[in-house]
Amino acid sequence: MTGPVVMLDGAQFRRAPGHWQILLAQRLCDEGIEVSYPLLPDLDDPDVDQWCKAFRRHIDPDTIVIAHGLSAHCWTRLAADGGPVPVARRVLLVAPPGPGRHPWADPTPDPDLTALRPLSVEPPTIVVARDDPWLGGHIPDAPADSGVRVITLPTGGHLNETSGLGTWAPAHHWALTGDWPTPHDDDEPDCTPGALTDVVGPGELAAVLARLHRPHGRRLGIAITPGVSTDATAQVATILTAAGVTPDRRMALIPPSPTREGLDTNEIAYFVDRYGHEYTTVVTTDIEVPDPASLHDPLIAAGCHLVRIPAIP
Repeated sequence: MTGPVVMLDGAQFRRAPGHWQILLAQRLCDEGIEVSYPLLPDLDDPDVDQWCKAFRRHIDPDTIVIAHGLSAHCWTRLAADGGPVPVARRVLLVAPPGPGRHPWADPTPDPDLTALRPLSVEPPTIVVARDDPWLGGHIPDAPADSGVRVITLPTGGHLNETSGLGTWAPAHHWALTGDWPTPHDDDEPDCTPGALTDVVGPGELAAVLARLHRPHGRRLGIAITPGVSTDATAQVATILTAAGVTPDRRMALIPPSPTREGLDTNEIAYFVDRYGHEYTTVVTTDIEVPDPASLHDPLIAAGCHLVRIPAIP
């Protein structure tokens, strides 16, 4: 069972409605999970020591901590600032600033990531984007035996509201399970949660969907496009039924724009951005999506997988 979640903001964050922390907090609340979102002192001119003291008031061994920006940096200070050390159940630190990159962060060199391990029952996870301007090209490095997991995303900037992450499906999955889904090699972005799969023959679709469709939370459905054949649609329905849901409710047809003939990637990208958090997979055809590259980032943000099958002439 998922314990209470504590969201911790970055500096000067005004809780913009498009920020993934806001959207994720609402989603977790909708799923019946207790979420605490404390207002940290002096957001415009934060004091790291005061923020650390505020953290202690909200942490206990059942707490799941999700911290962004300066709060992620502050968490690394808790073990070294001389006060009592809180222990959370598990901790996710997103986009901590690199050494000397943040005006309110410690100007010290590398933080000692091994000091993070005693602060949580489960191993902590750090997530950064390689192109984060606040990182300054400094990728956190945790020794193999540190018990600290570092996830490096190829893109995403500061992983804030401008990154377009929505509810950020991997963070939601982590909140529920403690596992960051689908680890990927930094140099192979197509191995991310939004990876693309081409199915050579129609008979392979069911096997691929059985591997990709892992429903949890609200993410229970599979979406299809108008060009998907009747036989492929039936295979999708079979997979959904086997997962215990009704295809009439959990299989969505992505509609084409009324101003265009047929479907294009813009409609798929819009659907994924708005509704992708409810679907594990989008099934389409190679004619409707001849070049899926433009869908890569929206799929990653939503945590969806795109499966292309050959169109039937």
